[in-house]
Amino acid sequence: MMFTVALTVLLAAAPLTPESMERQAAQHVLREFERVGRRSPVQDPALTEAARRLAREALSSRNPTGVPDLHSLTLALSDSGAADPSPFHFVIRAWAHSHAIETFLARKDFNTAPATHFGVGVVTAGERAALFLLLSDRKAELQRFPRDFPRPGATQELCGELVPQMTGADVYVTLPDGNVDRVPLTREVGQKFCTQLKFPKAGGYTVEVIGRSPKGPEVAALFLVDVGGPSQRGDEEPVSEPTTVPEARQAILQRINSLRHAFNLSALTPDPALDAVAQAYSDRMAREGFFAHVAPDGSDLRGRMAASGPAYRSAGENLGMAPGPLSAHFGIEHSPGHRKNLLSPQFTNAGIGVTFQTVEGRPQAIVTEVFSASVLPATADPLVETYKALDGIRKQYKLPPLKRNEVLEQIATDHVKRALKQDTPKAHLPDSNVHERVFHAAPDAKSAAVDIYVAEDPTAAPESKSLLDARNNQVGVGIIRGDSASFGKDRYWVVVIYTTPR
Repeated sequence: MMFTVALTVLLAAAPLTPESMERQAAQHVLREFERVGRRSPVQDPALTEAARRLAREALSSRNPTGVPDLHSLTLALSDSGAADPSPFHFVIRAWAHSHAIETFLARKDFNTAPATHFGVGVVTAGERAALFLLLSDRKAELQRFPRDFPRPGATQELCGELVPQMTGADVYVTLPDGNVDRVPLTREVGQKFCTQLKFPKAGGYTVEVIGRSPKGPEVAALFLVDVGGPSQRGDEEPVSEPTTVPEARQAILQRINSLRHAFNLSALTPDPALDAVAQAYSDRMAREGFFAHVAPDGSDLRGRMAASGPAYRSAGENLGMAPGPLSAHFGIEHSPGHRKNLLSPQFTNAGIGVTFQTVEGRPQAIVTEVFSASVLPATADPLVETYKALDGIRKQYKLPPLKRNEVLEQIATDHVKRALKQDTPKAHLPDSNVHERVFHAAPDAKSAAVDIYVAEDPTAAPESKSLLDARNNQVGVGIIRGDSASFGKDRYWVVVIYTTPR
């Protein structure tokens, strides 16, 4: 018994090392997922390597939080061999080794994030310590792929497999000049795919694998490639950052339109009125020290647009913050919600605001991107424009076009009138059940689905599961414009019915 007690004291007195703290942290991650009855993520060597690098950068960073921007995060992941886009992450910095691990072991909140893989890294410098956690809900497994090539002209095969809930892999490569190329697949069997990637020029490339999920397209994998010799990036950005607002606007809009071109979407037109809205908001965020879509006084994009006067039928806003404007836009591009604005078929115009400032001795750019759809001409038919919008979304996702069906349109038109009268945007009303009416009027329909929405712009169709279902091949739309006690005055009420044939 005395020997046991003595051994325990010796173990307790042993100094903490980065390795021992990583082991404790990893065990805590597994226990916390098990505690809430969720499957534990797998500890991944590449994520662990990236986490150690990010912990080292956090320890040496003058950033008060130590949290990296999205570009630095992606760079660390890519260099480690990982390809997980925007994983959940957080960092703990402490002035004593024990404080870092004790603080982490007290955390009970990270097990709510979806995660299949994780990595945890600990770095110390004297008495100080930094612990970095990465949690990834991996959407694709890629075969090993080089992250740098010594000479231009290299060609390399990329193969991988999407997770079961993802389908239809697409591969895109952003070239050193900012243009985006869609790369055809050489092989596709189920979730498995292969393609040949070419790197003709020296510089930095971004490789993205896009898959389709029930929520729409998602970035399933993302990594960076250097061509033309060993990486000399250090702490610098791999691109030349604009230093003036006009240069930044031009560079960002070029990248947005290049991305849209790769997805077969029309280019956005620069709009001085939208530039003014975006610039005023970037300036205000910098001046008042906040970063959010809703300002401290409660105002939002709709209010800012109304106050400035540009006419529009729908609008969207992206915000980004990083050491430079292109780095900020890089984060925007790879955020699912922001990316949806970039690739929205309904938007026609764009305005960009950039405010440069210095925070804690480091450069910072606040980027605001505002998008709008032009006001429909008085002669435009809202019904025709809505059908065009639906067709545009299907085309964007490479789905077959929907055939306009007069019977479905009649049902949709009658139902939307009833819905407005009852102030209830639902498919089932006391006096009208859309599904029953469809099957009664169209006995050749195998299945029916209904979307109903209220909007200022009838073409702002939601990217619903029904719209993105390749099995649906017929559609009928009903539209009425009117006032509602619940949804406001002068709004469009829209019913869209989709059917699948037997």
